Amino acid sequence: MQTHTQHPAHQGTIPPGPRRAREPAALTEIQDPARNLTLWRRTLDPDLVAELVRLPRLPAQATRHRLAPGAGWDARRRAVVTLLADHGLDALDLPVWTADLLDLLDRFLRLAPDWPAELRLEVVSDDACRRFHVDRTRLRLVCTYRGPGTEWLDDGQVDREALMNHLPNESILRHGHPKRMETGWVGLMKGAIYPDDRALGLVHRSPPIADTGETRILFCLDA
Repeated sequence: MQTHTQHPAHQGTIPPGPRRAREPAALTEIQDPARNLTLWRRTLDPDLVAELVRLPRLPAQATRHRLAPGAGWDARRRAVVTLLADHGLDALDLPVWTADLLDLLDRFLRLAPDWPAELRLEVVSDDACRRFHVDRTRLRLVCTYRGPGTEWLDDGQVDREALMNHLPNESILRHGHPKRMETGWVGLMKGAIYPDDRALGLVHRSPPIADTGETRILFCLDA
C-alpha cells in the first residue's frame, strides 16, 4: 500500500464525518468537496460468502493490473480474471465473486472515468501498512472480503503535523480509537492528490493482525 502524508496546502479544513449508508449510492457522495470518505455498509450475499468459504488456503501475495482510461467491459473482465488467476483461482469457479469484483470496478470507474486505474487483489497475513497514512492517489476503493477491514481516523482525531513529520501512530492519533470497516463494506476515500482544495486525504491503516492467525483478502482500486 502506498503511503504519503497530506500536502501542507490542505491544512486547516476539517471535513464532515464519513457518509455511511446501506445503499451503494452513498459512494457517489465522495464528490462532495468537503468529504474524504464514503461507506457502503453492505452485507455480503450468502452465495458470495459460500464461494469465499470454499477458497483454498492462499499464500500471502498481492497481484495487480492496470486499466487505461475508458477501458471497456472486455478489458475490465480480463483484468479481474487475471487478478484471480495470479492467485491460482479460476473465475469460472467463482462466478458470484467475479461479478461482485466487476460491479465494484464499474462503480469506481463511473466516478473516475478519465483517470487510469490500478486493480489489486491482496492476501495479507501480517500488519501490512501499520502506520497511519494518506495514500498518494486521487481516489481509492477498498473492500475486505475476509478478515478485519481497513481502519481510519476522523479528522478531529488526527495530528496532521505529526503525520507529516512521520511520527509514530501514538503521536498521530490525538484521542480515541480508530474506526474499522466491517468485512464486506465498501469504502471510497480521497487521497493526497485528489483534485480538490477543500478535502483532507483520509488517514487510515491496515488493521493489526500479526500473530493472530488471521488472513485478510483485500480488493483495492486506485486512480
